[in-house]
Amino acid sequence: MNKADLVEQVFKQAKLPSKAAAKRALEVALKAIVDEVSRGETVTLARFGTFSPRARKAAQRINPRTKMRIQVPSKVVPGFKAGRSFKQAVARSLRVETGIGGKPTFRRA
Repeated sequence: MNKADLVEQVFKQAKLPSKAAAKRALEVALKAIVDEVSRGETVTLARFGTFSPRARKAAQRINPRTKMRIQVPSKVVPGFKAGRSFKQAVARSLRVETGIGGKPTFRRA
């Protein structure tokens, strides 16, 4: 699903007057989440999940092209933790199975 598909779902399920109204509503909601997390705040949507800023510590990595060690500075990244209802909905709908090379994959239940 991409943004256009999500706008279509919001338009149909919320019975908004137009797709433009649905697109604007989605954009405003997403901007509010980005703005709050960018200010260091946490956004919790009950039964869906929590968006929050997360600190990553500095680390040494290896540049795959040059094979040289590089220092990656600490930084703040956006994080998301799924809520219980979201996790339960996914668990009810999908099943884990073994894929190629023993790698776990999933399929619809």
